[in-house]
Amino acid sequence: MNAILYPLCAAVAWIGLLFKIPALLGRDRGHAAAAVGMFYLFMGLTFTISDPRVWAAIGSASGVSNLALVLSQGCVIGVAASQLAALTFWEDPPERAARRVRGQTIAFGGVLAAMVVLFTLADLTEEDTTTAAVRYAGEGMYSVYLMLYVTAFAVAEYFIAVRCFQYARMVDGTWLRRGLRLAAAGAIGGLIYCAARYADVVAKPLGLDPQRWEFLARLGAGVGGILALIGWSIPGWAPQLRAVRGWLRRYRAYRDLYPLWHALLTANPDLALEPNAGRRAFRDLDFRLHRRAIEIRDGIRWLRPYQSVDVADVAAGAADEGSRANAEAVTIATALAARAKAEVPASPTQGVAAPDPAADGSREETAWLVQVARAFATLERS
Repeated sequence: MNAILYPLCAAVAWIGLLFKIPALLGRDRGHAAAAVGMFYLFMGLTFTISDPRVWAAIGSASGVSNLALVLSQGCVIGVAASQLAALTFWEDPPERAARRVRGQTIAFGGVLAAMVVLFTLADLTEEDTTTAAVRYAGEGMYSVYLMLYVTAFAVAEYFIAVRCFQYARMVDGTWLRRGLRLAAAGAIGGLIYCAARYADVVAKPLGLDPQRWEFLARLGAGVGGILALIGWSIPGWAPQLRAVRGWLRRYRAYRDLYPLWHALLTANPDLALEPNAGRRAFRDLDFRLHRRAIEIRDGIRWLRPYQSVDVADVAAGAADEGSRANAEAVTIATALAARAKAEVPASPTQGVAAPDPAADGSREETAWLVQVARAFATLERS
């Protein structure tokens, strides 16, 4: 699992940091943004170092067995500290937040210093790139080291989860609330990891095999890490994703309007501002979509003298919106056929068109015309 899940988490972290760099280099960056940037840095380091290949390379280059263990777990402390710092800068006025973050930094720094001392005193002479954290649990000074590390991390993760859930109920913005909830879920994953590590310490004296629940530790760390990474990044990229989805929706609408627009234009070329416009458009999409909807509406009005009362009545009496769109498409097709034969129905509508759900030039009208155009295209294919 380390060789698959941890590299995935590392990739997500480094990509997230890459997208944060422009904001971090800007003049108007805040302390909270810098803390979030440090979070991504420490997450990337944590999961990169935990990759068995990198772990082995560090041990070989340094000559210190399992040096990667204390390095990766030290970065985990950095992960917790940076998240708490970001939340503190959001919560408090700048001066008070700065004092609190300094206190937090000193406390976490003390934990890191103690971890280094205890790791030096522990007897971890045999390199283990995949199970060192659990393999030496319950043995001498490493147990003290592990309990200190896990306790510090668990306390931090508890406060991160609580504060993220609290802020999610208070803040404005859907994506920010979602991000905070995901970050809280990531912290809960960290607490599952901590619970497994506590169990590791007591397993050996009780004659239990900690490998039986090691998958929980790795899942808690890996899945929790991914959730936290997504949670802290989602307020930044989700609006862009929503904008892309909106553009794709408008592009599909423009493309789907083409069969109806083309049929009307064939009957009356004067309807279009750009008669050679095709099925697709990439530049000025909003304007082109709006223009196409207007031209279709103009074409439908132009066809009113060729619409029969009987067909229009069917369209007006349709039970639901889908049926009304199908009936409207039939009305247009019938009118186009009558126009092609230069025939005016015996009972023309006298300029009264079948009603539609929206005819005010709005987004709702465009959506309605798309439904009609799709129904019209289906008629043409049948």
